[in-house]
Amino acid sequence: MIFSVIALFAVATVIWSTFHAIKGNHRLYWISATGIYVFSFITGFSIGQLTVAFTLIPLILAIGYSFGWIKSKVHAVILLCLGVVTSGLVVVFDVGNWLFLPFAFLIS
Repeated sequence: MIFSVIALFAVATVIWSTFHAIKGNHRLYWISATGIYVFSFITGFSIGQLTVAFTLIPLILAIGYSFGWIKSKVHAVILLCLGVVTSGLVVVFDVGNWLFLPFAFLIS
């Protein structure tokens, strides 16, 4: 029960933070990436393997805005495409387990 509540809270946080990050508060991409990561970990091996790849999209956008690499919409679209391609590679090559490595100490 508690994990379901945490997962739903993570999804609500992702939706809220992504919406506001797109509107201009770009620091919220970090919150969005963290929320997707937590949701993916809690959902485990059912849909967690697929959703952990989508963590990379807001993460790449957050890094781009933090380092000042994104100066126009074209730069944002380029990094968005890079995030989508990277996420696709994670799903195709099934490296999702490696992305959960920081939480390995909780499992063992």
